[in-house]
Amino acid sequence: MPPTRIHLLRHGQGHHQLPPTSQNRLLPDPALTPAGITKCKSFHDRIFPYDRIALSLLCASPMRRAIQTAALCFPSPAPRPIILLPDAQEATALPSDTGRARGEIGSEFGGEVDAGLVGEGWNSNEGEYAETKEALGERARRLREWFWACGEGEVGVVGHGMFWHWVTGEVDERGEQTTPHWENTEWRTYTLERDAKGEVVMVEEQESIERRRLPN
Repeated sequence: MPPTRIHLLRHGQGHHQLPPTSQNRLLPDPALTPAGITKCKSFHDRIFPYDRIALSLLCASPMRRAIQTAALCFPSPAPRPIILLPDAQEATALPSDTGRARGEIGSEFGGEVDAGLVGEGWNSNEGEYAETKEALGERARRLREWFWACGEGEVGVVGHGMFWHWVTGEVDERGEQTTPHWENTEWRTYTLERDAKGEVVMVEEQESIERRRLPN
């Protein structure tokens, strides 16, 4: 059985988003800014309905800002360790969207994360992790299948705004997004279905659609 729901969250503000962005996008795997940390804490304190939703799994892209966001937005008693999903990394080959080797991640985050799925080459921006629309489409398909196999429960996943458009199927044949961009720490909620071709598709809940019309 697929999970009850998938809660996708975009990371908090990273240093690569500060001006001058042309320069800061060259920062390797940047951390959250102080404002990003504050907003994540606000998400935990005021936004996510912990009284109604108890996560059965907590996952994140292996990139620093996504892991930090997961830890701050979903502190204990959220599930630990945070499962790192290389298929959830961002969609470009910029230094700011390129992660680090598994050993470096482990040195920084230790037992807070489970890096068992982070293999060699996950941060190469080549092959299955290239920024071509073919590779991005296949990576999104794999991630949806992984979601389907999670089993029943509420699953939280922290990732990246550009790639979330691929995962949710909100891109056109050119790979251009067809829905509004994700704000920092914005979360949307989906159920999973299989279409006539047997592919997993994500269906956004009406409450989630209405929620993103409100100030974030």
